[in-house]
Order: sequence, then C-alpha cells, then structure tokens
Amino acid sequence: MKAFITILVMMCSIYAQGMKVVTQQISLTQTPMLSDSLVLKGSLGKNFNHSGSGDTLTLKGGLWNIASGLYSLPPMIQGSFPDTVEKNLKNVYAQAIVTDMNGINSTDLHIQFGGSKDIIILPMEALNDSTYRVSISDSLRSTLNFRAHFVSEDGMSNISKTNYNTPHMEFAVNELTMADTFSYYPDGIRSESWRMFSFPGELGQNQVERSELAEGHVFYDWDPNNNTWVKPDSLLIGRGYWFKHIYNEPVVFKNKDTTGFAVPLENYTIQLDKDCNMVGSPFSFPVQAEFSEGVSMPFKYGAGTKEGWADTNVFEPWAGYAVYSPSDTGTITFAPFSDSNSVAARTIQNGWRMEIDVIGTRYFDKTAAIGRMDGASEVDDPYDIPLLPSLSNSLRLMMDIGSNGMYAHSSDMRSNDEFNGVWNMQVQGNDEPGPIRMSVSSMIGISIDLKFAIIDVPNRDVIMNFPQQELIIQDKIEDVYDVILIAGDESYVLHMIDDILADIPQEYSLGQNYPNPFNPVTKIDFALPRTGDVSLVIYNLMGQQVRTLLAKNMDYGFHTITWNGLDQFGRPVSSGVYFSELSARGFRQTKKMLMLK
Repeated sequence: MKAFITILVMMCSIYAQGMKVVTQQISLTQTPMLSDSLVLKGSLGKNFNHSGSGDTLTLKGGLWNIASGLYSLPPMIQGSFPDTVEKNLKNVYAQAIVTDMNGINSTDLHIQFGGSKDIIILPMEALNDSTYRVSISDSLRSTLNFRAHFVSEDGMSNISKTNYNTPHMEFAVNELTMADTFSYYPDGIRSESWRMFSFPGELGQNQVERSELAEGHVFYDWDPNNNTWVKPDSLLIGRGYWFKHIYNEPVVFKNKDTTGFAVPLENYTIQLDKDCNMVGSPFSFPVQAEFSEGVSMPFKYGAGTKEGWADTNVFEPWAGYAVYSPSDTGTITFAPFSDSNSVAARTIQNGWRMEIDVIGTRYFDKTAAIGRMDGASEVDDPYDIPLLPSLSNSLRLMMDIGSNGMYAHSSDMRSNDEFNGVWNMQVQGNDEPGPIRMSVSSMIGISIDLKFAIIDVPNRDVIMNFPQQELIIQDKIEDVYDVILIAGDESYVLHMIDDILADIPQEYSLGQNYPNPFNPVTKIDFALPRTGDVSLVIYNLMGQQVRTLLAKNMDYGFHTITWNGLDQFGRPVSSGVYFSELSARGFRQTKKMLMLK
C-alpha cells in the first residue's frame, strides 16, 4: 500500500515538472478521455469514468481512502497507573505505551485535583519510541487526591485521550485536619454546642473510646432501625456523628496517631436505611450528590452560635448531614466532579412547593415545606419528611398530617388532584426566648390563582397577605404555638378563615357542669385558646383531691369531659358539694357542683 501511494506521489511530481501522463479510460466502450488528466474514482474493481477537461489529478475513494484513513488515526495508548499511592513510597510512576504510524509528537499526563477545575499538564519522558513515563511526585500527593488521564499527539496532529484514573491516596499523620480551607468547621467545633461532623477519609485506626460529656466530650450515632442514639466504637467514612464537648477551646479534629487514605475521585454511593440517616461526604472538598427516588435533600445542623436544622445542596468536608429515605433501598451518590450527573436543586413535579423558615434569637428551623405534587397523597406518604432527630434544644415547625394530632413531620406534600387545603402546624419553642419570625424562603410553581393566609391561633390574628407579610411571634413559647396555613382560591380561603376562627376560644373558661345537681354522671365544658398543659381536678368541701379528670397537654379549642362520680380509687362518692378546678398556663377557675343520690 505504501508503494501505491509512492507511485501516485511520483506521478504528481512528474506532472509538476512539465511532463504529462496521458491515460485512456478503461471501460467497456474503450472511449478515449478528452482531457490530459488522471482521474481515479470509485473502489477497487469499478470502472473509471469520464471526467471534464482540465489538467488535474484527482484521487477519490477506494484504496486512497483506506491509505489516508490509516494516517489519520489517533495514537493507541495503553496506560499504567498505580491503584494506591503510599505517602512515603519513592519512584511512583504513571506509564504509557503509545503507538502510531505517524510518530509521536508528545505524550502528557493531565491531572485534576479534587475541588479544582484547573488541569495540570505534566510532560512525560520518552524511554524509547513507544514508552513514556512521569513521576508522581510528593507535590501531587495530598488529602485532596487527584484524577489523571494520558493525552498523546502524533505527527499528523491527531490526539488521543484515555479515561480518567484515580488512586487511593495515603495521607500522613495529622495531615487530614478540620482546620483545612474547605472545611465546614475551619475554626473547630465550639464548646457546649451539639454539632454533627464526619471524617472525609479512611482512617487506618478509627476506633473511639466511649465517654460521657462530664468527662470532657461525647460522641453519638443514630440508629434508624431502633430510632435511638448509640455511642459508636469507631468512626466510619460516609457517616455523620453528633459531638459535644466542654473544653475551653474549640476542638479541631485530625488524623492524630494514624495514617489514612483519601478515596479515589469517582462517584461514591452510600446505601441508606429507612427513615433518617446521618451521613457525611467521603471527600475533603465540597461536592454535590445525586439522590434516588424519594430521598430528601440533605439537612445540616447549627450555624455560628445558633442551633437548628437547615437544608442545603452542597456537602462540605467535616460536616454531618441528615438525609431522609422512605425505604431501605434509597441511595445517595457523591459526585467529586461537576462532569458527573449530579443533582443540586429541588424539583417539583407539576405542582407547587413552599419552604417555610422559623428563626428565633437562639434557634432556627429551615426544614419545613408544604405543597402539592404528582404522586403525593392527602395522608402520610414517602414525600412527607418526619421530624429530624436532635440531641439539642431547638426550634421546630411541625406538621399535623391527616389531622391526627400527631405533629410528627417537618414537611407535608399533598396530592395535585386537590387545589384547596388547610395545613395545621405547631411551632415548638424549646426555651427559645423570642421573638420568632416565620417567613418563606422559597416558592416554586405558585400560580396567580393560589392565595395564602396564616392564622395566629393564640392571638386569633389573620395575615391575609402571607408570605409577603411575615408572622412574628412575640411571646416566649412554653409549650407549642399553633399556626394554621390556608391555601386555595380566594373564596375558599375567606370561608375557612371564618370557620377556623369560630373554633378558637377567645379566652380560657370553665363551664358549669350539667346536669347539676347530678347522679352520678355529669359533663364539664371548658375552653382553651392555646395548646398546652391542662389539669382538671375534682375537690370536696374539705379541699381534698377526689379525682383528677385531666392532666396532660391538650390542643386549643372547646372541650367536654365526663365525670362518672367515682374517686381516684374507683369508688362511688357520696352525696354532697364538690368543686371542679381548671388550671392552664397561669389560668385557674373553679365551679361548684352538687351530687344528690
């Protein structure tokens, strides 16, 4: 084939010197060509065809395409890259065998560090005509790790690239530190505050001694299978842990007394348990992640001196995160580079979503969300997120899904088949002195026909232009604070406001029992304008306690309770005068009753 190409080149050279190659068309008709040109067309075995006049040499198809195609092929690269790079190991090389019939102009190793978009190009040394090598120097070895691929260019400027390779990268004792630039806690974890953290690397020795806070510090892990806190024996990569200490200075974690490895810079998948999972990124630089169907976006805990949960779309090294999975088949995949198929924002399927924040002076909660979407229902479903477990006092906005009075969720997504709806909520204070601001941080898919109103239950106030106007809770919340959000068309919102206000008492009150006199059963009405602890006790004329009818936390509203005329031991009481006493949130009222047998 090379000889064939050489002949054609010689023919071109002869023509350039003024000589002519006169040819005839070889065909069934044997008709001579009219021009002094050489035209080679078609593949091997096809007839040569007549061409227009002109002194030209045209080579098309067939053997010429085959020959020219061989010279346009990029180099063939067989790369060799270490799976593990040990910190103190000398003479670590990346090597490539490169072949190409055009010869090789250059072969380089392209390196990209974790957390960087820049590409570092390392020229490779040619050991012979086909073997190239470059050293993995100490300057390339860090906790960030790197990925690399071979790039080669031949003599015809054809370029070939290999897929990326990435090693396990060993780091030295004390090299992996929370004080790093990318760290979520660059100044360490402050004293007297619960925080979630994780180790962004594999530790050679990862055992921890169990301890109590009184001894200086304590670790906790969350067991989602038993919904309980446990003290871990070891710190595993990819898991988040709760930590608190009482030392004078902030605690800065590092790999003290042990080496470790930075994991390869490739997608890292964690299998989740059902319900809440405490996780952490395995990488020592910020990354995003992809979540399987139904898995929530991550929530992080604490900000500065304040306590509370907030959602995020970035996983930072050393931070711990809560992620909710509706099943034990959920996964989260950390993507170290943006060229991976990562998901970094919430989406809503043919509906709307409103994210609500409550922020106080000590605590905050930025996990609450309501809305409608395809696939969701009016009752508890996988799109509803339960309250996140916490070891600290915190502020919470809690949802009552299905109107069952449980208030056990932080988000309530409902069916897209309905337009109108009422969301019953409670703000749990946990020693928050106030004031507390309730506002909306994000709205997605809100139509112009969808109206909102907020009812401040304890004050019987209505905010018609929510979320443009925030709800401000001035009082310190001792128990919980009831809030009702109405969403729908304007007529529905106005109608529901009237109905709901009619069910909210204006003040505490204890009604007269009926019938009175009674024998032996009587009923007692009472009204509670606020949710909280309530007691209703029966006394005799001597002031002795006869029966406690009620001693628990009760929702606001109008209530009725029945007394069957029995004392606390189940014995019938005698005829006489008795007193019912209602106590709630500093309120106390007594009514006289008469039992006649």
